[in-house]
Amino acid sequence: MKNILINFFKKNYFLVIVKKIFKRFEKNTSEEAKKWAEENNKHSIDEFFCSIDTQLYEKVKMEIKVIQKFAQNKLSKLNVSLGGGGNYILLYFLIRKFKPLNIVETGVAAGWTSLAILRAIKKNGKGFLYSSDFPYFRLENPEKYIGYLAKYDSNKDNWFLDIRGDDIALPKIVKRLDNNIDLFHYDSDKSYSGRDNALKILSSKIDSKTIIIFDDIQNNLHFKNYVQKNKKDFRVYKFEGKYIGITGLENLNL
Repeated sequence: MKNILINFFKKNYFLVIVKKIFKRFEKNTSEEAKKWAEENNKHSIDEFFCSIDTQLYEKVKMEIKVIQKFAQNKLSKLNVSLGGGGNYILLYFLIRKFKPLNIVETGVAAGWTSLAILRAIKKNGKGFLYSSDFPYFRLENPEKYIGYLAKYDSNKDNWFLDIRGDDIALPKIVKRLDNNIDLFHYDSDKSYSGRDNALKILSSKIDSKTIIIFDDIQNNLHFKNYVQKNKKDFRVYKFEGKYIGITGLENLNL
């Protein structure tokens, strides 16, 4: 509680935390969203990888083991638990396969996905990652933990990180982008309005070729409504008991 109060009254954190509190009162549609995700989870994530490039997937599995060993070693030295990350294996595979140049992610946390993305960029020899997040306000000096794993990566020169929250960070990222976003991974504010707001901010840099990945789509009906309203092809996959939604793959002839 002490750390929450200290961070709550920090100048740059106050409004963000207040918004997070109010978002907890949004209508709960998680039961319906989870049912929809389950119904649309047609294949396993392994089947998805193999349907695209079996040979690459075998290489990726070996490369992921190296990333996991590195990450687990770094995290073991901390005296706090930062939790797990999004589906970094999916992100790593897609980036290795399709070699996107402009990659945007929200929700960095310990940096599992950021690390995987940067390692994939390094393998490809091209690409840049723009990340947005907000510190764990339950921890003391929370800023030092955001992207903890990726900060140790040798390819961090290909990385821009803004930890002021999506409402501030994403507009700044838009200004830095010369071209459209090739891949967008959303894993920050889990509220319906948070997801919707992120897409609106980035809309000028998103087109029909952008691969969009939403984590935890079972939390609310945002992903379901988004793909239905925009008549988008989509895939749903299960990862560690949760569901991931993907759009933009139809342009890759998959």
